[in-house]
Amino acid sequence: MRVDAPASQRGPHDASAPSIPTAGWARRVRDAHPAAFVLGAAVVVWIATFAFLVVRRHDRFWDVDFDMGIHDQALWLLARGRGFVTVRGLQAFGHHATPGYFLLAPASWLGAGPNFLNVVQVTVLALGAVPVYLIARARDLAPWASAALGTAFLLHPALQFFGWDLFHPELIAITPLLCAYLCATRKSWRWFAVWVVLAMAWKEDVALAVIVLGMIIAWRGDRRVGLTTAGLALVWFVAVTFVVMPAINGGVLQSEGIYTGVGGSAGGIAETALSDPGRITARVFASESGDFAWRLLVPFGFTPLLAPVVLLIGVPQFLIDVLSDVPWTRMITFHYAALPFTALAIGTVEGVAFLGRRLGRPARIAAPLVVLACALFGTLAWGPSPVGAEYGNGWWPPPEDTRLATKRAAIKAVPEGASVSASYTLVPHLTHRAEIYSFPNPWQPANWGVPGSPTRSPKRVGWIVIDRQVQEREQELIDRILANGNFKVVLDRDDLIVARRVRG
Repeated sequence: MRVDAPASQRGPHDASAPSIPTAGWARRVRDAHPAAFVLGAAVVVWIATFAFLVVRRHDRFWDVDFDMGIHDQALWLLARGRGFVTVRGLQAFGHHATPGYFLLAPASWLGAGPNFLNVVQVTVLALGAVPVYLIARARDLAPWASAALGTAFLLHPALQFFGWDLFHPELIAITPLLCAYLCATRKSWRWFAVWVVLAMAWKEDVALAVIVLGMIIAWRGDRRVGLTTAGLALVWFVAVTFVVMPAINGGVLQSEGIYTGVGGSAGGIAETALSDPGRITARVFASESGDFAWRLLVPFGFTPLLAPVVLLIGVPQFLIDVLSDVPWTRMITFHYAALPFTALAIGTVEGVAFLGRRLGRPARIAAPLVVLACALFGTLAWGPSPVGAEYGNGWWPPPEDTRLATKRAAIKAVPEGASVSASYTLVPHLTHRAEIYSFPNPWQPANWGVPGSPTRSPKRVGWIVIDRQVQEREQELIDRILANGNFKVVLDRDDLIVARRVRG
């Protein structure tokens, strides 16, 4: 039986079934349609391209403390039974609910660091094209049409920026969510449960998408499975968001600070919606929000709009994104777009399938080609890949860095395990230790903990590694620290300073 035969043509007595039993995966590979191999090749090219770029970004010191340093130190600490992330000034699970870290702990024991995390993420992101293809096949789209939609997924500039954004747990959740939806279409509920749990393990916000997915499943007829899924996801979200994380952080949710304009906490936002709804609607319908939606929709050819029920999966996170006080939550260039993007990827397949059912074979051929053309436009106009217009606009490190050797020497000068305060561009190279602070911490609190968090004594710092070119505001503090006699400079070259504590 050919794996890629439409569901309506499959049967136990398919004439193409082999007469000699074959191992399951070997048989699937042998019977796969050429379109699947073409999509597989596209996945490999995508992984190779962005794996090279993200490794180069880290190796050339173009990643920073927020968030590469946070996640790498959190993983390193948790793999060793610790939990206080000094880059952020919070316990790892006070920052976000990410038990998925433990899945990567064995790699940390073997010495894996940012490059490993970033390449794993690039690989997982690209593999999302596989469930997109399989969902399309489950909706009886032809193999080449399905491969076109999988390729469009890879060409979307948002997915490419997710790779650029480096390791963020919710980005890892994209592919498990797509796999969960695929299993729901097949009514493969055991695997559905596995993928749902895996998706929610990466960040508390993912549970919001799962709640809506469960309600959609219930609405489609599988009430028990759907309501159970939605109910358990709701319990998890409420428990970790309103009980566990505030308890860890002394009663405060760390993300409240970027929602002060609409009330701060969930209760405050709800109160604002009732007392002054204009403050809410002004942000929802702002030009920034419209541009955010536009750039998400255009590369998918607006076809997700034909599947409005599926789009509800991404609505909670979309609202969270557009209600914040900061602009970067409503840009396709950052991880905040992960869940809306996932919903749109599913909606693209469902929208194309809808056109095929309504308009017949011409639409089944034309619609995937239109989506592919729109995705190609998106990647050329907005994408950070080597063929995209944004590639040379400062997203990736330049070919030459005259200070690169000095930066590497500065990192190498710091003993393993020593406590360090470093410039934010150097932090991701020093995270495998119990104490690594983002300068000017701990001398001056900056992006540290939550309001009211106790600071730490500078006496805990044994080494400082400073790039004066990125610490322009702290020049006076740097000079004062170096002048008080507590530190001895061991490297001072190319505006990079490494000093070790000798007293105090």
